[in-house]
Formats: sequence, C-alpha cells, structure tokens
Amino acid sequence: MNRSLESSPDRSNLIHPENIPYSSRRDFLIRHGLGFGAVGMAAMYGINPFDLQAAAPQASVGGNPSVTPKGPLAPKKPHFTAKAKAVIHIFAPGAPSSVDTWDPKPLLNKHDGKNIPGYQGIAFGSPFKFQKQGKSGIEVSEVFPQIGKHIDDLVVVRSLFAEIPDHVIAGSMMNTGSPQLPKPSIGSWALYGLGSENQNMPGFITLGGEPEWRQCSFMPGIYQGCNVNYSPTQPLSSILANIRSQFSSLDRQKRQLEMASMLNKMHAEKLQRDLQLEARIEAFEIAFKMQTEATDAFDVSKETQATRDMYEKLPGSTTKNAHGTKLLVARRLIERGVRFVQVPIGGWDHHNDIETALPLIANSTDGAVAALLTDLKQRGLLDSTLVIWGGSLAGR
Repeated sequence: MNRSLESSPDRSNLIHPENIPYSSRRDFLIRHGLGFGAVGMAAMYGINPFDLQAAAPQASVGGNPSVTPKGPLAPKKPHFTAKAKAVIHIFAPGAPSSVDTWDPKPLLNKHDGKNIPGYQGIAFGSPFKFQKQGKSGIEVSEVFPQIGKHIDDLVVVRSLFAEIPDHVIAGSMMNTGSPQLPKPSIGSWALYGLGSENQNMPGFITLGGEPEWRQCSFMPGIYQGCNVNYSPTQPLSSILANIRSQFSSLDRQKRQLEMASMLNKMHAEKLQRDLQLEARIEAFEIAFKMQTEATDAFDVSKETQATRDMYEKLPGSTTKNAHGTKLLVARRLIERGVRFVQVPIGGWDHHNDIETALPLIANSTDGAVAALLTDLKQRGLLDSTLVIWGGSLAGR
C-alpha cells in the first residue's frame, strides 16, 4: 500500500497507534525510548502516568492538610504495603566490636589465650557476659542492660561484613552500599522513593557525620541529606543561623525565590538546564520554609522534664547525655513528617582497653536508645518507625 507524503507518519514525540505500522524501526525505538523516560520522570515526581488526573497522597503543606503537595518531595506510595513510614538511623562509626556487643562467640572464651586449630594468632574471649533475655531468648551483652529489656522488639542482624578492613570504606559501604564509588546514601534513596510528609522541612536530616554518609551522588540535589550540627549546649539561633535572613522579611524572601526560579526556568528553556543551580535554589526554598517549623522541632525545652530525663540522664553521672538529646530531637523530627533522620554516635574504635572503653560509650548509648524505643512505643510511633543501630566495621 502506497501512502502520499501528506499522510506520512507523524514525526512528533506523540505516539499515534494508526501510524505504528508505517514507522521505521528507528522511529519506533526513539518514540518508545522517550516514552519510558517520561514514565520514569513521572514516577520521580509522583505522577501516575496512566491517569494524569490522579491525585497525589494528601500531606500537610504549610500547615494546610487540604493542599496536595507537588514536586520531587511529594509523598509517594511504596511499591509494597509496609508499616514503616520513617527511619531513625543510629550510626556507630568506628565501630562496635561484634563479639562484645551482639554476636557472642562461646568458643573464643573456651579457647581464650590459646591457639585455635586452623587459625593463626591467639583466641581472645570477650570479657563481657551474655544473657538470654525476653521471650525470644536472644543473647544480650551486659553492656546493654536497658536495650535488653526491649529485645523482643528488636531484630539482631549478624550477617553484615566488610571485605576491606578500613573504617572509611566500611562506613561508605554501610551508608551507600558501595565501598568506594560515589553512590546515593540510604537516606537519599528513602527520600527519592517515598517523598516527605512535610514540605516545610527537609525529608532527610543528619545530626552530624561525614558528607559521604548523606550524599545523593547522581540523584538531583534535592535528595541530599541536610546536615544540622546540633548540640544541646548551643542556642537554637546559632544551630539554625543560616536559614533565617537578617536583612529580608519572609515576604521579600519569598519574592526573591520566585524571581530566581523564574530566571532559572527561562535559562533552562533558552539555553540549558543547570542542575547545580537548581539544587541551590531548592536548598534556598527549603531553608525559607524551615523558618516556620525548624526552630520548634529542635527546641527540646518544650518536652516535659520527665521525657528529657528519660533521654538525657546517665547512670552514675550528673552530666546530661548529649546522645540522648539528639535521639529526642530525632523523635521530634519524625513526628513532624521527616522521612529519614541519621544520628551518628561515635567512639567505638577500641583497639585496646576494651574492658573500660566499651562500657563508657555503651553507657551513653544504652539508656538513650532504650528511651527512644520506650517513647516511640508510648506515642504509637514504634510500629511506623524503623530504628536502625549499627556500625561500619568490627573493632577487633
């Protein structure tokens, strides 16, 4: 069948079914390739490509729950039904000695100070006792007496390992899944896949730690972890100084951001997209929104004294536990819809004096983590919050 030039296949990016039989293989691949890219982009921005009128999940925008959020941080439904809606990642760089914390090795104690057949070196048994606790009967080290009371709410994973005995490489592996190549962190992936319930706060917040632990790598900059060097001894105005302008009112800042976004859009349409520029504008937009909610989220003075004592009291000490205060802040953040919060707790690199060094850092972690689990359960948040505690490399 011959066709005239006037009735030749449409060369636009739209796919017309009646023209498919008359398209060349090159046209067919180009059009369908663009289609798959559009589907991926739609998924990134929370759009149902099969129903462009479908409404996105409801969430609070500026305190108004009736407004449906748009854009890359809009909340998205997961592929599979899950109870967890937020993650608190307690990262212990250094890292905790597995045989002294959560992975008891009775044979090490049996052969303590002796050669083990088939291995080089001398066996070094743990100086700490383990005891089965809870209905599960999981063995818990004596350095974690308070966490042990929650053992039936925990899952102990003992199968993780690092192929290269280096703290930096293992830390990258734990946070990004890659020992050396730049890859998005687990927090960036969670934010990318699920979005955020609160559009006025970053969806991924770290309370300290290395930049590699919160990197978004090849993802858009909006998925980068927002680091807050929080310390309970600093005033809030100092901790969050960079989100509030000393020279412009909120209304003027809003108009400045709108102007910058408009100029960037014109630049993208006429010249080319600048991903770094877009990421910077998005960071400014989040900082602008944070002015209304961030100060409240980090203000632990609004908690009851009993709650603060539960997190901050250290057994045998009058000093407040800074780790506990950070975990209290983490709970306040997920309450406000933040998707992923990482709290680094360092001090686990024990190459000697394990008998005295490990109990010191474990003491500051034990009560604080137990308080977090207790608090989440009392508030009905434990079923919807995944709490991860772990390190990056066995200390010995």
